Amino acid sequence: MPRVLICYLVNRSGHHSAALAVERAILAADSTAETRCINLLEYCHPRWEKVIQKTYLTTIRTTPELWDALYDSVWVERLTRHIRRLAQRGTSKSLMRLMNEFQPETVVCTQAHPLAVLAAYSARHCLNVPLWGVVTDFVPHRFWVVNGGNINYVVPTESAADRLMWLGVPADRIHVLGIPVSVSPAAGTSESSERNGHRVLVMGGSRGLGVRYRTVVKLDQSRADFTIDVICGTNNRIREKLLRNRRRFHHALRVRGYVHDAVSIMRRASLLITKPGGLTSAEAMALGLPMLLVRPLPGQERNNARVMVQHGAALHLEREDDVPVVVTTLLNNPALLLKMRARARALGRPDAAARIAAAVLNNVKNRPAQWSPMLTTVSLAP
Repeated sequence: MPRVLICYLVNRSGHHSAALAVERAILAADSTAETRCINLLEYCHPRWEKVIQKTYLTTIRTTPELWDALYDSVWVERLTRHIRRLAQRGTSKSLMRLMNEFQPETVVCTQAHPLAVLAAYSARHCLNVPLWGVVTDFVPHRFWVVNGGNINYVVPTESAADRLMWLGVPADRIHVLGIPVSVSPAAGTSESSERNGHRVLVMGGSRGLGVRYRTVVKLDQSRADFTIDVICGTNNRIREKLLRNRRRFHHALRVRGYVHDAVSIMRRASLLITKPGGLTSAEAMALGLPMLLVRPLPGQERNNARVMVQHGAALHLEREDDVPVVVTTLLNNPALLLKMRARARALGRPDAAARIAAAVLNNVKNRPAQWSPMLTTVSLAP
């Protein structure tokens, strides 16, 4: 009965969705498996988790150029190396209690910080538990690289693997398996949806950071015939404004808040307008759903946009004023839309979660026990 610990950061985020997809795939592959899926920062340091999340969101909203300068910076990596070692020592009493009680045979992390924490914990206690870092964007940043330990990396593309190798990760530790999404391998966008009329889906991530009222207004200026479907996430301000003014729109408008199954809504869409978050993009490509990318967040999302545009799976619009013309052109040009759909499917990996689960489970089979009785007696007293 394999015990698998799965760690992520930030609830209702792409990292969280990826962790849940891996957990479901592991349980589907081995009904005897036991899993725990936790927000590691919230579990170990709940107060710090709230402060860090609020600081990140404030920075993104108010000074995105600052985040762009800090993201994946070699100078930031060097200047914060000592501080990160202190913050990622893996000595939290909550973590020690979790590890001693659950005694995982392998650990999967969908964010770099938990991977560093678990690597430090393993080194401190001389464990050789396999650690898996599952990268949820198309360009891995340098903070993913953790020295020592039995660490494997999962990346979405060969170019992402090349990036990790350039950062110093051995090639035999890198597995090109895709970004884990909860999409059936045989699924695609429904052809019947277009026979029933086009739907243009507008999404802005779980927090609705990529949805602007102006974006939907510009979309409504398109001359094509379609229904507008907007998922606002937890951005209640935008949701209420759209509902309040829905009669002003020429196109039929459907407004939703946070949804637990965005994939089922994506299946009915002909086109997706979104910011290029890693999980949203991976889900769309697994379904063969063409994308218009607007207002990518600095750092990881701009990198995602570049990769998808290079592969022909998406178009990046620098100005929202171009939305109505581009949407009209695409919906009135089935051949072009079909080509973008094929390019998206070529880049998408709908079976990524199952492949990751198989790799993780195969890696722990027939391994010697890593947990000694001494480790279960570590004192947790103050």
